[in-house]
Parts: sequence; C-alpha cells; structure tokens
Amino acid sequence: MLISPYMLYYGRYARNEVFAGVAGILTLYSILRYFESGKSRYLYLLTFSTVLHFTSKETAFIYSAQALLFLLVVFIYRSSRKAWKAQPYLKLFLLSLIVGAAFAFSALGYSTLDKKQQSAAISPTLYSQAASQSLVELTTSSPGNILLAISLSAFVFSAILLIRGYGWENIRKERSFDLLMLLGTLILPQLTAFPIKLLGWDPLDYTFNWPLVNVDAFFQQGIARTGIVLFVMIILSLFLGIWWNKSLWLRNAAIFYIIYTLLFTTFFTNGQGFFTGIVGSLGYWLAQQGVQRGSQPWFYFLIIQIPLYEFLPALGSIVACYFGLKKNIPIALPNNSCTNDDQLNNTDDYAGILTKSMYRSYTFPLLLWWVVSSMAAFTLAGERMPWLTYHIALPMILLGGWGLGILLERVDWEKIRKDRSLIITGLLLLSIGSILGVLLPVIRFGMPFGGKDLPQLQATASFLVSTTTMIASGIGLLYMWKVQDIKQILKLALISFFVVLALMTARTSIRASFVNYDKATEYLVYAHGTRGIKDIMNQIEEISNRTSSGYNLEIAYDASAPDTGVSWPFTWYFRDYTNLHSFDQPSKALRDTPVIIVDQKNFTKIEPVVGDAYYRFDYIRMWWPNQDYFNLTWKDFWNVLKTPELRSSIFDIWLNRDFSKYSEVTGRPGFTLTDWIPSDLMRLYIRKDIASSIWNYGIGASSTTEIVADPYEKSQVLLQANTIVDEYGQDNGQFNSPRGIAIAPDGSIFIADTGNNRIEHFSSAGNFITSWGPLADGAKSPAPAGMFNEPWDLAVSPDGKWVFVADTWNHRIQKFSENGDPITTWGVPSYGQGEPLGFWGPRGITVDSFGHVFVSDTGNKRIVITDEDGNFLGQFGSAGMAPGQFDEPVGIAFDQNGQLFVADTWNRRIQVFSPDETGLNFTFTSEWDISGWYGQSLDNKPYITVSTTGHVFITDPDNSRIIEFEKSGNFIQTWVGKMQDPLNITSGLAIDESGNIWVVDSGNNRILKFNLPTN
Repeated sequence: MLISPYMLYYGRYARNEVFAGVAGILTLYSILRYFESGKSRYLYLLTFSTVLHFTSKETAFIYSAQALLFLLVVFIYRSSRKAWKAQPYLKLFLLSLIVGAAFAFSALGYSTLDKKQQSAAISPTLYSQAASQSLVELTTSSPGNILLAISLSAFVFSAILLIRGYGWENIRKERSFDLLMLLGTLILPQLTAFPIKLLGWDPLDYTFNWPLVNVDAFFQQGIARTGIVLFVMIILSLFLGIWWNKSLWLRNAAIFYIIYTLLFTTFFTNGQGFFTGIVGSLGYWLAQQGVQRGSQPWFYFLIIQIPLYEFLPALGSIVACYFGLKKNIPIALPNNSCTNDDQLNNTDDYAGILTKSMYRSYTFPLLLWWVVSSMAAFTLAGERMPWLTYHIALPMILLGGWGLGILLERVDWEKIRKDRSLIITGLLLLSIGSILGVLLPVIRFGMPFGGKDLPQLQATASFLVSTTTMIASGIGLLYMWKVQDIKQILKLALISFFVVLALMTARTSIRASFVNYDKATEYLVYAHGTRGIKDIMNQIEEISNRTSSGYNLEIAYDASAPDTGVSWPFTWYFRDYTNLHSFDQPSKALRDTPVIIVDQKNFTKIEPVVGDAYYRFDYIRMWWPNQDYFNLTWKDFWNVLKTPELRSSIFDIWLNRDFSKYSEVTGRPGFTLTDWIPSDLMRLYIRKDIASSIWNYGIGASSTTEIVADPYEKSQVLLQANTIVDEYGQDNGQFNSPRGIAIAPDGSIFIADTGNNRIEHFSSAGNFITSWGPLADGAKSPAPAGMFNEPWDLAVSPDGKWVFVADTWNHRIQKFSENGDPITTWGVPSYGQGEPLGFWGPRGITVDSFGHVFVSDTGNKRIVITDEDGNFLGQFGSAGMAPGQFDEPVGIAFDQNGQLFVADTWNRRIQVFSPDETGLNFTFTSEWDISGWYGQSLDNKPYITVSTTGHVFITDPDNSRIIEFEKSGNFIQTWVGKMQDPLNITSGLAIDESGNIWVVDSGNNRILKFNLPTN
C-alpha cells in the first residue's frame, strides 16, 4: 500500500479519498473481527468507520451496499446449511429468493433498456447513465413496476419462510444478522433520497412557500415531502434497531449521530447541514451520475487505469484467487453471536469451538467480493473519474497482499538456505529474463532478421543474445533440477517476479506523485492546472509590486460563458488583489487595463481590442490526459497487436509515459508539453507602457514613444446607411450570414447568402428579384451544378451576362447566367498546388476587363486565373510571408488600371500586383500592413474593393468597420454605421456607378448602402 501510485498520490492530494480508504479498511477489519470473536467492541468500530465514511464521501453508499450484500449472502449461506425446524420450508425459502432476485434483475434490466431507448435519440453515451439511474427511475414504466412488485413479494415471502422454518432464536444467533441489523438500520435514514425519487419528487427540492392555503398546498412543498419521508425512515430505523438489541443499538446510534451531527452542521454553525447531508448527499450524488463527468468508456478502470498503475495488486489478486479457491486456506469463525460484552475466557475454549468442517475464513471471500463488486459498481456508475480507481485499487491491494502473504508462508526458507535452490532460482530468473528478451523486441519492433534499419537490427541483436542466454540457462536448469524441489523453486521465482513488479510500481508511484504530478502525461488525474498559472501569477506579482506597491494592480480576467473562462483558478489566486474585474466579451474599455488574461474562445475577439499596445504571452491553462482510447473497438485492439510500431509506442507510454514515438506512429502532433492536446489555452496581455518600466520585458525605462493600440481610431467617422435590406430567415429576400456582394452593369445586386447556401438577386433599390441554389455537400461525390455548400463570394462579367460564384466548401467555381441558369463548373477538391484547378476553400473571386476570372484559392495560398469557361490560364503566389506570397488570401479586386489588390489576411497586409500586356502574368508591386485582421476565426475573412478614384476599401470583420486607403497605402479614414444596431462582422464590399458603397453586415444579416465618404 505504501508504494501504490493511487494510495500515495491521493493520500497527499487535496481530496477526501484517503478518509474513505481509512473508513473502508476499518469496516473490513471490524466485520472480520466480529465474525471471529463476537465482541461488541467491533460493532462500535463498525459504527465509527461507517459514520466517518458518510461524513467524508458519497462512496459510503457503495461501500455500505457491498458490505450489506456480502453479509446477506453469508447469512443465507449459513442459515441454509443448518437444520430447520420445518425442513420443507428450506427449499421454498431458497426458491423464493431465486425468484425474487430474478425479477429484481429483470426490473433493473427493463428500466435500463427503457432509459436507453428514450435516450438513444439524444446521445449514445447516455447508456451508462441509464444504467446508473435505473434503480431510481423504475417508476417511469409500469412493466418495471410490476416486475419490482413481484420481486418484493417474493422476498417478503422468503422472510416469512425463514422466520417460521429457521426460527427467531436461530436467526438472532447469527453474527452476520447482527452486522446486517446494525449497519442497515444506521444507514436507512441516509437512503431517504431513494423513496423520494421513487415517488416522483426531487430530493434536492428544499422549497417551502408561506402562507399555505390548504393541506394540498402543504404537500406540494419540497421540504414538507422530504420531511415526511425522512420521518418515516427514522422511525423505521429506530423500531428495527430497538427490536434487534435495544441497549446496544442505542449506544451505536448515539456514536453515529453525535459524530454525524457535529460534522454535518460544522459544530452547530450550519443547522441545515444535517438535513442537506442526510437527504441531499445521496440526492446530489444520484444527480451527478446523470451528469457523467468525463464520459469515460466502460473499460476505463479495467483496461486503462489498473494496467497503467495498479498492475502489482491486480496480478497479486490472481495469486490470491489461486490460494483462496483451494481447500486448505486458513479457517476461523465461531458460531454463536455475542452482541453484548461477553468475552471468551481462554484461547483453548475458543480453539475448541473451531472445526474445519463447519467454518472457513471469510477474509478471502470478503476481499474478493470487494474487488469484484467495486469494479462492477464504479464501472456501471455514470461518473467514471480517475480518483475512483482508488476505491478499486484498495481492495485489490488487500487481496493481493493476502495472497502474496500466503505464498511467502508456504516457502520452505530453511530448506532453501541449506540446498542450492537460490542458485537454481537465479538460473530460472535468468531464463525468464532471456525469454522476455526474446519476446519484447518482437513485440516492439517485429520479427528478427526483418531488415537493416536500426530498430530491426536492434531487434535481431536482442533476439540473438537473449536466445543464447536462454539456452545456456536452460542447460544449467536441466542439470541442477534433478535433485531439487521444483515447487519451491517456482515459488521463489514467482516471489522474485513480484519483487520486480514492486520496484516498477514504486518507480511508477514516485514518478506520478513527485515528478509528473502536474503533467498531463499521467492518467491518474482528470484535469490538471498547468505550471503556466503559477508563471502568470509570478509575473503579475512582480509587476504589481513594482508599479502599484502591493496588490493594487488593475487586472481584467475572462469570465465568459458558458464555462466562466479563466475564472478557475484565478479567482482564488487573485483573492488578495484589490483592483480586479472580470469581463464576458472583450471591448475597447479593456485598453485602460494594464494586465488582461483571456480564455482561448475569445482569442480572436481580443486581438482587435489590444492591437499593438500589448505584449502577448501564450500559456496552457488546463490540460487533460490523452484520450485516444475513447471509442476503441476490437478492430483497434487487433491493429495494435499486429503493428510492431504501435505496440512499441504504447509500451513506451506504459513504461515511461513517453508519447514521442506514439506521436510519430500516429502522425499527429499535440503530445509534447508545449502543444498538448487536449488542453485549454489562455493568454496574458501586458500593456507596453507598463512593460517599459520592467527591465526584464525588454523595453528600456527611458522609452517615451507613444504606443497606440489602433491607429485607425483617430480618423473614425460615423455614417448613416441610406438603404438597408435586413431581414433574417430563409424566405426570398432574407439572409443568413451573407458574405460576398457584386454589382451588375445594370445596377442590380447579387448577394452570396452563405448560410442559406444560395445566391440572391436584388434590384438597385433593394427589391428582391430571384434566388437559386439549395445545399449540396460534395464531400463524398460531386455536387450537382446550381447547388452550393457555403458560397462566400461572387462576381459579374463586364457585360453582365455571367455570374461566377466561389462555391467555397464544394471547392469549385460555378458559372451562371444572369437569371441563375447553371452553365458550367470547374475545380476539384485538392490541398496543395499540384492540381491547376484543384481548390481548397476558395473565398474570393473577381473578373478583369478581359473577362478573365481570378480566384483567391484561400487554402492553397495562391491566385488562380481561368477564362470565363473555366480553362486554366495561370496562377501566382505561394505560402509564405515574402512579397508575392500569401497566407490566407481572401478578398481580391482590380482598379481602373488593371492592378490587382489582394487581402493577404494572416500576413495582415494588402499586396498589389501589376499585369503584363497579356493580362495573365502578374508582378508584385507594393504592399502595406493592416493594423487589424488579428484573429484567425472563420468570420475574420476581409474583402476589398477599389473606387474609380483609386481609393482602396477593405472590411475589418472582427472590428466591424470599413477602412479606406489611398492606393499607395496611406490611411484615409474608417467608419462604422451610425445606427441603433451597429455593424457586426463586416464582410463583402462593392461600389456602384453612383459612387455609393454597399456593405454586407454579415453578423446582422443585412445589406447596407452608404454614400461614399470623403476625407
């Protein structure tokens, strides 16, 4: 137990498992000792251990159920083997028990199946939730009620047969009956939540509304319902306890409820704690089984946790089963109960009571039952979390220790000392080691002589050396084994094997508790806070001490819904800071805050706020162990067995928690501590003017340069739209996340209604004309012409005859007549630039004066040129940051001189290209940076247009504005809408012949027309 990873880790961890573990061991000890001696002191100890557990953790309900079921089986077993006053009743008694158990399991199974069918439409993971809740939801189906009623009737009938056939006097003599009555009556009131739930009420409903109009109103109050059921349970418990043994029960009940009351009321400072404990404890725990935190697979404990950490007690339990199931295990158990303070006077009398023919030790069956039932109970429970492995490992450790203790006792150590058994044992271990040396390289690298690569050569060398050693040690064994006791040698070899396992367990335990205790490479904790939290606190503390003399630094932290952002754990760490405030959505008001901590879901929203005025530091806030074992199938297991590289990588994880080879084999990143997946990220922003006074942030204190978060704000204007088309929906003339816009020569307007997967056509006055294009996903087969999967942009030919659409997620371009008749399509899904017409998420499209179609192949980071029929004419651009290279090109537009302007989004710049005389070859001309486009969200896709005067207009989606530049890149002005509802995610842009600028306000599902502002 000292070297157990789970015992050591959770013995020093901020959880209550250690108290539950102590209570569990005391419960076992008191049961076994009472079986042996019948002394009432062990009943008092059982009471103390039970109340300790109930005041520590709700696993007390499972432990108590395990103990009661075991005691019930012992009682039935012992009573059925005795002589009955009415012998014919015995067979009827056993038959009625079988019938009752059969119908009880049928009711449970029916309820589980019924719940599974109800939940299947919601989520397949709710099956285990149904199993965990089925006991308290039998009332939801009348067949379940009928089965349950039959079961209860059979059990009542069996109880009558027991009383009449076996007799009260004999029943009272059974020590298992004493334990059943004491434990059962003490915990009976703790089960109040069960009947409340079965009655269709809520055990967590503590409402009581006054005044009460009538009696019916009284019974509608949650606290009244709970109180009535609790009163009945307490009276029943009191009656049964006094009927069993008045004086002894009252003393035990006093011990139980004095401790219970003191702890649950926090020494009488929280009076309602008694009731929330006795009812709400189980009620809340039952509710949590439905939550299913973690949603781990059913084999989580059996295949993941136990083999990773508790392999020593698991294998020790197998040894225990071998000895325990043999006929010659130790015995002990007197027959008569001693429920008062009677003592057995001498050991001779005690020994005389014992006979091997009547009694056997219950240590092994009790420990074995505890192991099996713990595995079953915590597997079926809806919440499978790492710390619950503690309650499976604990009985395994005790059972394994019991078995290994017997093994040690059965070794003839004196004989070994005198003969050469130690030498033979050494040879045997050498032989076993050499066999492992033959097998492990095969497991990790495949068969020997398989090639000349380094791993294959290593496998071959290990195979040859191990084979030679195996043969040599085998010859030595054959020579010396002739005169030795083979059983003794095998026992020594087995003990040596467990010594090696103990050393490996100790290594695993020390690594988990003292080396990797806060790293996600270990599986014995579900979610870890990372070292990044402390690093942030150290930096903030230093800044606060040097700029505000203590804990007065102004700090803003992300508390956004639905998971409260970075509130955990910073609300605790910031408890001493006096100038602290939280925020839900980032806003420009945060620019006055020296330090900002942001959750990953707001990364794209915070970038436009902080701009260039802050330094950014990235951290992992919380991480979880790797969860690739989710949804494993038998096919996956077979794949592991037949793939040497995969076997070797999993072996490295098991032995060293090394994921590097697994990452290499699976071809996936996210297995180093810097980029771990799954994890939750956060960012620390420190304002540059604050950092300038802290030398280790790299800015000298003498720096006086003004740092501006957003250089465009100084020239921001407010404009009122002249025309607004703004109806959300799917009907004609309505929008759902529109993106691109194009204006035809006749002044009519085409809109890419992206969310509705269609193109809509409006008159210049904003009146609806027509639409075309329902959804068609071409992921598995080419989508039919005229159908779309999120069209993001469109363009109209110079003569107005054709409309070209970037069908983004069908990775193609479609050509239509001005009336929406499909003409042709071109392009295939292809990542990379190997396929001339292979597109990956094209988002921008325009047409030059010659009718050539230009497409921003966003995912492939290039511009593709075709003719109006889709024939490939050329391309330019590649991935990168150099002039002429792109990173997420989106909007494209021509000026009057044929120069092409490209919104190079993730490089945060505009690039300008000039054509040659053919209009097909383009050369980089100039560029300018954009103080915007910070995020990489799906919405942050800027578009661009150029006026006849040469002014360049771009959208800044995350800042919901339009920015105007000269064609040389000089900033002119920026504007937002002057309306009650401001712009939200600006997207497409177009300028009509009158000089009006049309803006797609995607977030508000509307199209706006502004008079073109002038500076």
